[in-house]
Amino acid sequence: MTTIRIPKRFYDDCVDCETRTPPIVRETKAHYYVDISQPDPDWGEPTTAEETVQDFRSRAEYYADPFGFDREVLPICKSAKATLKALNK
Repeated sequence: MTTIRIPKRFYDDCVDCETRTPPIVRETKAHYYVDISQPDPDWGEPTTAEETVQDFRSRAEYYADPFGFDREVLPICKSAKATLKALNK
């Protein structure tokens, strides 16, 4: 099991937009601990952990640079940047 701590805001946005997400192992008030060695358990078709992380990372990279986004999206951008940092550790 490979667990990382990430902000809830970006993860929840990914779920809302039907992006593959690693399974949640534990939850705190502001963060999820997710297992990046496991595939998305809620994804309809068979998937691998690598595909899940690749999809999740791709979305984080897209949102990590806030340039060009509206003000309302900036909190998600900040959360995506923190998520990307956790994924790159």
